[in-house]
Amino acid sequence: MTDHIWIHHRISKEELCELIEKARLENHGVFLPTHPLKRDGELIGYFSVGSPGYPVVFAWLGECIQARESFSLINSIENHVVLAGANGVCFPVPKNSPFHPLMEHMGFKNGGTYDFFVKNFEKG
Repeated sequence: MTDHIWIHHRISKEELCELIEKARLENHGVFLPTHPLKRDGELIGYFSVGSPGYPVVFAWLGECIQARESFSLINSIENHVVLAGANGVCFPVPKNSPFHPLMEHMGFKNGGTYDFFVKNFEKG
């Protein structure tokens, strides 16, 4: 056994199924894995980097925007994402957003509760 963990750049359907089961056993979900982690050939985790096929879309829709306009804008950005070749889209929505209780009615599936941590890189 080695202590080295490899970051791979592809995941097969079989590996995805295995990853989901292993994560479930540790009470963890799997969300769009792009880089499986392996030690001695065994799947031990993953990263989801950039979520190709499922871009993350952050938004602020001001209070002056009417509900009907908001839904139209969301639909428009979904169309932009589809035309760019994406398979879906991920919208992080805070619980206090008026959209939060509506997202599932709009065809979104709740992906779980997460806190987003942001790190800015210094540019010299």
